[in-house]
Amino acid sequence: MASIDQKSTTVTSRATVAQNAVAALYPTQVIDHPSTLFSETKNSFWNTLQGEKVPACFFQPTAAEQVKNALVEVVRAKSPFAIKGGGHSSNLKGSSIQDGFQFDLVNLNHIEIADDKRSVKLGPGLRWGTVFKELERNRVITPGGRDASVGVPGFIFGVSADIVLANGELVTVDNDTHPKLNKALHGGGAHNFGIVTSLTLKLYPYDGMWGGMNLVAEEYFDDVFAAYDIYTQKLLDDKKAHMIMDFVRRDGEMFVAQFIGYTEPRKDPPTYDAILRIPTVANTLRLADYSALAEEMTEVTDSRGKRNAYWTLAMEYDINLLKSACALWAKMTEPHANHFRFAFDVNHITATMRNKAAREGVGNIYGLEGPDKPLTNILLTAVWEDGSDDETAMAILRSLGTAIEALAQQDGKECLFKYMNYAHQDQDVVAGFGEKNKAFLLDVAAKYDPEGIFQNLQLGGFKLEQRSLRK
Repeated sequence: MASIDQKSTTVTSRATVAQNAVAALYPTQVIDHPSTLFSETKNSFWNTLQGEKVPACFFQPTAAEQVKNALVEVVRAKSPFAIKGGGHSSNLKGSSIQDGFQFDLVNLNHIEIADDKRSVKLGPGLRWGTVFKELERNRVITPGGRDASVGVPGFIFGVSADIVLANGELVTVDNDTHPKLNKALHGGGAHNFGIVTSLTLKLYPYDGMWGGMNLVAEEYFDDVFAAYDIYTQKLLDDKKAHMIMDFVRRDGEMFVAQFIGYTEPRKDPPTYDAILRIPTVANTLRLADYSALAEEMTEVTDSRGKRNAYWTLAMEYDINLLKSACALWAKMTEPHANHFRFAFDVNHITATMRNKAAREGVGNIYGLEGPDKPLTNILLTAVWEDGSDDETAMAILRSLGTAIEALAQQDGKECLFKYMNYAHQDQDVVAGFGEKNKAFLLDVAAKYDPEGIFQNLQLGGFKLEQRSLRK
């Protein structure tokens, strides 16, 4: 069996072959180290854990054709590689790599609004804050991230995508041209099938929004849960309302930050009546642009450039179960509160969200179709400073997730689904889609990537299965 040093040497030598081949094609776009630009690029990852990885080089293409040609050389060299879009993954290998070849798509940053303003093409190097501001200037909007610093790729696929396949072919994928691949991408992730170079999203008329943040102290938590239950029922009739609750502890005190967004400029919508009656420590609710609300979340969460880890689970919605889960989180994290910054984030997978794709005949592989009832999506997060605490932070998050899942199982309300963007790399996201959907993904991968390039050489993301690259 090869030693770790031998494996590292092999990765480095293959990456060097790929680097030299790509540099011969695009000498000004391959960033080598040591250099100031290399360090700046390495520090552009959201999570410090990813930024500590040192690739052989960064390659920053400016066109899809360059991605295509570079991938051919990387595959020919059998070099391990990673793909960075917005660089917002919480996982160690999510979009970074040690010693391998690093695609950095930051310069694929086009925003092309169709003449009829019904769709927009977006480059994978964009972050949502930039996108929202440009769309707002044109009085249109598209569904996107709550946080301005989150990247576009890995978050949404829209109605079509331009993608470079393992064999170097550049194709446009939609429900008509490659319907099975299109379905697989909606949930299965591009990291399992190719490198996305452009996304086409639907646009909607835009005239502003209403929203902001409520900050509520622990003494009103019972009122918060009662109001959240009322809000949940009203979501059945109001498809414009959104809220994520972020339970946190600061300086020994517990708070919940309620990040609220309503997709039209209507002050104090009735859906939030019960929530708005609760006294707050701080309140920024106002008429505002989507971009301003997203920037506010970036500032409040304050997690960029720190050590971050996620763990996720979903369960059938039950307000008493949710209260119990939050109480368990508070109890288990309290002994570590002076060393780590933990959060318990709650948002809905609404009945509309569960069944929308199936109703529209688009399809995805989440396996969420079912009754018109919401699911509760929980994100457990940890933020810390010292690398010596990495294993401790993950052990706490893992224990939390296991304990809350056991609580849901006890009530018969567990759910296998795990939202990929919130999941830790130790969690089996693909299994959560169900056996039928996993088999579908494997069939699609066998067709579009028969050599297993994106299962074996592209090391990040949540793999379908492990396969050895054919000689």
